[in-house]
Amino acid sequence: MVESLNKTKHLEEISVCEKIMYIIIAKAFRTLSYEASCVLAAVRPIRLAVEENVRTYKATHNYIEYDAPLQVRYWPQPVEIPLIRAPTVLLHNVIFIFTDGCKIGGKVGAVAVIIKGDIVLHQPKFILHERCSNNQAKQVAILKALEHIQNLQLAEDAEKIVLVNTDSKVTLYTLNNRNKH
Repeated sequence: MVESLNKTKHLEEISVCEKIMYIIIAKAFRTLSYEASCVLAAVRPIRLAVEENVRTYKATHNYIEYDAPLQVRYWPQPVEIPLIRAPTVLLHNVIFIFTDGCKIGGKVGAVAVIIKGDIVLHQPKFILHERCSNNQAKQVAILKALEHIQNLQLAEDAEKIVLVNTDSKVTLYTLNNRNKH
């Protein structure tokens, strides 16, 4: 189906049908453009939905590491978010996380390095969807590193103290202000 969507003739036919449906949904005038009709109807174009489904299918059936969008019902509740504070004294059992994310051209990626003492415990890398922003990539790097630490089994039973090092002021601001999503 994606191959047929790549042909301009088919795209024009689908766009005309979509535009008519979206104008009816938004109760707008016929002179409205296709893009504006999508926005006013609050519906994403069918082509984008099909392309995303195809990428997800290919990723899951070819065992490609792909970060799918998280459904709203699985978003963490504000009560579950831990307190964030800057450390005053570094203890010997601190786990360090160094994260970064970037968007170059149409390629988006995120990476994290998890270190305890002098040992690198884990170094996850993620390829993200091309529509992700640079800030979203940095946030995914932090999230995935914290998820990995949550599942990490350490020899000592003490609580895990994590020090996250990131260059994203936007992410730090968002984490500190829980009222903003």
